[in-house]
Amino acid sequence: MHKIIVFLSFVCISLFAENVQILSKDFSDKNGTIYANKDVVVYSERYLITADSAKYDSSTKDLELFGNVNIIYGSENIARSEYLFINLETDLGDFSHFFFFNQISKLWLRCDNATTNADYYMAKGAITSSCDIENPDWKIGFSRGELNKNSSFLHVYNALFYVKEIPIFYMPYFAFPTDKTRRTGLLRPEIGYAKDESIFYMQPFYIAPHDSWDLEFDPQIRVERGSGLYSTFRFTDSAYSNGYITAGFFREKESYVNREDLKNREHYGLDLFYDRSSLFFKNFGENAEDGLRLDFKYLNDVDYLNLKTATPETVNRLVTSKLNYFLRDENNYIGLYAKYFIDTDSDDNDETLQELPLVQYHRFLNPILMNNLQYSVDLQYHNYYRKVGAEAQQLELQLPVTFYWSMFDDNLKGSLSENIYMMRVNYDGFNSAPENYGQYLRNFHTLSTYTDLSKAYNNFFHKIYLGAEYIIPSFDRQKGYLDRDEFVPINTDEKQVALKLKQYFYDSDGQKRLVHSLRQPYFFENEQYIYAPLENRVDINLPLGVSLSNELQYSHQSSNVIKSLTYASYSDEKYKLYFSHTYNKNEDNNYLAFNFESKVYNHSSIFAEFQYDIDSSFTKSWNIGFLYSKRCWDYRIMYKEDITPKLVSSGKASAVDKKGIYLLFNLYPLGGVKYEYSTSNSKEL
Repeated sequence: MHKIIVFLSFVCISLFAENVQILSKDFSDKNGTIYANKDVVVYSERYLITADSAKYDSSTKDLELFGNVNIIYGSENIARSEYLFINLETDLGDFSHFFFFNQISKLWLRCDNATTNADYYMAKGAITSSCDIENPDWKIGFSRGELNKNSSFLHVYNALFYVKEIPIFYMPYFAFPTDKTRRTGLLRPEIGYAKDESIFYMQPFYIAPHDSWDLEFDPQIRVERGSGLYSTFRFTDSAYSNGYITAGFFREKESYVNREDLKNREHYGLDLFYDRSSLFFKNFGENAEDGLRLDFKYLNDVDYLNLKTATPETVNRLVTSKLNYFLRDENNYIGLYAKYFIDTDSDDNDETLQELPLVQYHRFLNPILMNNLQYSVDLQYHNYYRKVGAEAQQLELQLPVTFYWSMFDDNLKGSLSENIYMMRVNYDGFNSAPENYGQYLRNFHTLSTYTDLSKAYNNFFHKIYLGAEYIIPSFDRQKGYLDRDEFVPINTDEKQVALKLKQYFYDSDGQKRLVHSLRQPYFFENEQYIYAPLENRVDINLPLGVSLSNELQYSHQSSNVIKSLTYASYSDEKYKLYFSHTYNKNEDNNYLAFNFESKVYNHSSIFAEFQYDIDSSFTKSWNIGFLYSKRCWDYRIMYKEDITPKLVSSGKASAVDKKGIYLLFNLYPLGGVKYEYSTSNSKEL
């Protein structure tokens, strides 16, 4: 039985059996057939339909819609038709001049006639693309296709791929998603050719059964080298955590091992990453918070990293695993840290020094007797471990008690601190040390004073901080053997003063344009030098996308820069440039990096990257390429040369100098193909 409700000029016909409602401004009923003649709306829990007019047979449950039929199915899918016939009991129907569009992927499908049921749209003689509707750059024509309404997956049969109007290749069957929902299936393959490895092929397979986890398998074959499998399990176990586990194995052919003089025939490894911003904090009080970050890496040699993809990234000699956990409230902080290093240039890792673990307790500033008399505590334990060679366990305590004061209406502020520093080191296997322990006690006083000044000018605002910190040693006591350069992190056993300056410049719109800081320690009684290295930093953010920065340390004794980090960048609608220079004299690090990208036309750009080791006088990596990108497709072609390390049987540091051409082609949302052609040769580092 059908219930008709009239409200003002609207008519609503509720079909309770099918949970479908029809609304119209004008209707009539003739012998059980209802005619809706103006502004028709049909809606249910699954879809919304609008049309110019409609006809409904109450006995057969047949609904016909005429003129400008629009269907919204879900939150992303829209279908249009000039005519729709549908049975509201069976959901079987027919379309005339059918058009489908997904608002996220921009994929569309059109044909003269289509049919529908509860789960599928079915089209014959159709075309689909995500390009411009009138003149698409690419399209797929097919004799028969099925679009799943629930999964948004399109299955096509007897498909022909076109570029413009030119047929390129035929596919008897092809299936792909029309939206960006995570789903199980094949991902974009990587295909390549390398002179020493022959054909390379990797075909990722993606499994996504649940919103909280997925699994990816990346099997690969290198015809003249070997084959392997890498797999990644990604997961999230709470609203504030995520992680992944990657494991891989690659087995070389014996002929390749002999030709390249490799140390290992099999390469394997494991990566474990987990980040959680809240672990146990609810159990420690309302104001408590904690966090865990684990980044663990294990590998038997560096080729485990080199073989993950066709184009390996530059690998540092030391591969570092880290564990960081902290727990804090308004007064206390507890930290647990660990670092584990794998030296990829070494036959084994027995002599590599590890820090397992570092435990820290810190008490934040708290008042004693009065608000401006405060103390804090910092206690740290370090365990330096390795299988072969000297080891050490170090315990440190820092205890400052500080009195804060201000005068001249807070224009001049300062503090006076009494500081205790205690440290003990126990050695294991340190044959060159005369004693197996060392301990140290130091007391020093610190007087600090500073002022903050600010002034507004016509076109900018200036704020400046001027301060001085004066350190006066009181006494120190030492027992046993102690290498102060190695184990004493703070230099407070000499009378010294550190002058500090920091200033900010803001433009008339309140944007920070320049930050400058300067620090110069001065030693009163040092026999070797009176000036510690000068520390200077400048950060400039100019209009029109220009950024400059330099962090520098200058040694007065050697009259040289001993550390410098410089970068410059520029970005606008057409150009992107980035330059950096890293120099550290103590670590023998002198390194250049450069990136460039420029739009040539509306949809195309050129790009280049350059990385150079100045001290070793070799180019670590460089590439140049061309990118063409439109809404529905893009391709990238690139020539690249890079040097990646490898472990040879002699144990000497060696590398592979690889040169190649790489092509990446994408069709949205279908996916793409990555192709490589490269040559390589070995070299000693």
